[in-house]
Amino acid sequence: MNDHYSIARAVVLRLTGEFDMDARAELTEAVLSAVGAPDVAEVTLDLATTTFLDSEAMAAVITGMNAARVAGKPFHLVNASGSVRRVLDIAGVLDLADQPAP
Repeated sequence: MNDHYSIARAVVLRLTGEFDMDARAELTEAVLSAVGAPDVAEVTLDLATTTFLDSEAMAAVITGMNAARVAGKPFHLVNASGSVRRVLDIAGVLDLADQPAP
């Protein structure tokens, strides 16, 4: 340990395909594992290749966001488009996520 530098690890989870109730448990586990890792400073969900996200999968995302908030870690949602973006926007989830630095 030193006092003149630090190395923070960021995790990016790339969600590809359709996320519905069948994916909720695995998605929740992946997000909570990333948030709970002591050497991870921030978590990003990259939704560029996510084609569907239902309310069950959105609940997994919100669970991760809440865990990150409790842990004091930034939680980002990036590259959502089309119906996935629309669903997250209507539910207010995009407003709850931290915005990544440009």
